[in-house]
Amino acid sequence: MQKINTDIFPEKKSIPEKFMIPLPYDQTEYLLDGEIHTWQGDFETVISPVYFKENDKYINQIGSYPLMDSTTSLKALDAAVKAYDNGNGEWPSMSVENRITCLNKFVLLMKEQRSIVVNLLMWEIGKSLADSEKEFDRTIEYINDTIAAFKDADRDASRFTIKQGIIAQIRRAPLGVVLCMGPSIIPSMKHLQH
Repeated sequence: MQKINTDIFPEKKSIPEKFMIPLPYDQTEYLLDGEIHTWQGDFETVISPVYFKENDKYINQIGSYPLMDSTTSLKALDAAVKAYDNGNGEWPSMSVENRITCLNKFVLLMKEQRSIVVNLLMWEIGKSLADSEKEFDRTIEYINDTIAAFKDADRDASRFTIKQGIIAQIRRAPLGVVLCMGPSIIPSMKHLQH
């Protein structure tokens, strides 16, 4: 029988402090209707492809996140519909300048979280430091490019255009509530067993 080489797993104390995250990193709160709530239901465990050794244990569980249920999901949908208010809500009726101000503030606040997001990327999906930093920076760049495109579209909307002899002025506006869902890896097969 071949012996497994356990020396490949670093001791927790040997990992530089700047690359550690508070373990376990449990996400217990969620945003709903403009308020932060504490989740009381089931949680999904987040495991890392990177193990470390602490005392005599090999650890790769890095935290958990709420397994939202259909009732809470529908409450989130209702809150989004209420906030949109058929185009009369605060965001859809906000000026382009104010929306851009909100997005720029979001980018500044996101940049403040760079080191923790980079560390979470390394721990959760095993990306290198350089690749994690590039992913974060690409995301910021994408948001800034979107803001620039929004400004250009607004400038274009202030002009009249002529197409096939018809003079028009095009205004862009939010159309309604959408679902935006990022990729997710199901860390266990228990969801498929029901």
